[in-house]
Amino acid sequence: MQGLSVVILSYTRSEKIHRMTLNCIRTLIQSEDFINTYELEILLIESNHNYLSEGFAYPDNVKVIVPEQTFNFHAYLNEGIKLASQSMVALCNNDLIFHNAWFSAILRVKKQYPDFLSFCPVQPKEKIPVGMFLQGYEVRRHIKGWCLVADKKLFDSIGLLDEQFDFYYADDDYAMTLKKYHVRHALVSHSIVEHIGGENTATKKEEGAEAFNNLKRRRSDLPDYLYTEGYNWILKNEKLLDGHLKFHKKWGSIKNIAVKNKLFGMLSKIGLEGLIIW
Repeated sequence: MQGLSVVILSYTRSEKIHRMTLNCIRTLIQSEDFINTYELEILLIESNHNYLSEGFAYPDNVKVIVPEQTFNFHAYLNEGIKLASQSMVALCNNDLIFHNAWFSAILRVKKQYPDFLSFCPVQPKEKIPVGMFLQGYEVRRHIKGWCLVADKKLFDSIGLLDEQFDFYYADDDYAMTLKKYHVRHALVSHSIVEHIGGENTATKKEEGAEAFNNLKRRRSDLPDYLYTEGYNWILKNEKLLDGHLKFHKKWGSIKNIAVKNKLFGMLSKIGLEGLIIW
């Protein structure tokens, strides 16, 4: 029987968050026939070490793991990946609503195209791609960090997620890693999962001139392109800036990545995308 391990990240610090996570789990369980058709394992990676003493409890069929280390997006997901017992793994936020047959739609793509190892669902109001899926690596379009689904064999090829990306640029690093290892990724047309918190998590791109100038004087070691109008919003948030610099160090400048992406798109049409060195 085909199985799915679902890794859900949560920080249960209020009744509202607790209810949201429970609803995520409830819609997940109800979305498929996880009794007769698929096996389901739910791994909740919980950031609140005191969640039980504060009166928060989860169903008996949910395995709750409380890591010792402070929150790190990729490290927490890696905890779940290492513990996952099923052949497919979903890496999820706790602010999701799973629609009927979302996982079945992914498996139909995987069965017909077995070389695809990475998948994402679509939002209910999103423009659904024509056909079964849309291949691509664009973050927030094809790759959505709030719900990544992968064949567990993927991590035998690429290794575990890079834990230097503790939050910012985690999705971007995942996308670049898939391209580096020539792993095909699909946005699956009829796999519908609603991300109810998506509108509240987008990074704002406004930056006051005074704050920008202060940081520019203080951080003269930064790449020159960050001092242009198009990028100064990154400088507003120290943690975002830290993530950007890690991404820059690992993968190169935004300009170089853009050039490689353009070549990648052209060469992929004739099956030569493997010529690009990431």
